[in-house]
Amino acid sequence: MPQFDLHFLTPLTFWSMVSFTILMVILYKYALPAITGILDARQEKIKGDIDQAEKLREDADKILAEYQGKLRYAFQKSEEVVNDAVKKAEEIHQKKIEETQAAKEKILSDARKTIEFEKEKALIEIRTHVVSLTIAATEKLTRKTLTAADSTRLAEESIEDVIKTMG
Repeated sequence: MPQFDLHFLTPLTFWSMVSFTILMVILYKYALPAITGILDARQEKIKGDIDQAEKLREDADKILAEYQGKLRYAFQKSEEVVNDAVKKAEEIHQKKIEETQAAKEKILSDARKTIEFEKEKALIEIRTHVVSLTIAATEKLTRKTLTAADSTRLAEESIEDVIKTMG
């Protein structure tokens, strides 16, 4: 077998080394710059993507902060609006209570005045009726006509008796 023959080994090793060296030089001269260029371009692209992602993350953080600020502001404003509405409702409620209380007091006052007026009117009517009945009863009992002074005296006595029994 020729590959195991030692006199072929030395030239074969020599030419293998020469071939390997030529291959390395060609790779170093032509392939390595292209591969290095591709790797550098890829590294730059990755670095650019990372920078862009970082910038986008910062922008997203800013937008999130703005959104949260606006959300807090909107929440605060909505609470103010609700508090104002509750306060106004309470004021209106209190005002209506006061108006109702005033109307109730006026109605009670008017009713008291009306009751007092009707009471006075009824007392006058009762006095007149009692006087008439007293005079009529006295005339029937005595069978004579009383004078005006006697009628007045008897009426006053009767009224006093009625007032004592009523009050």
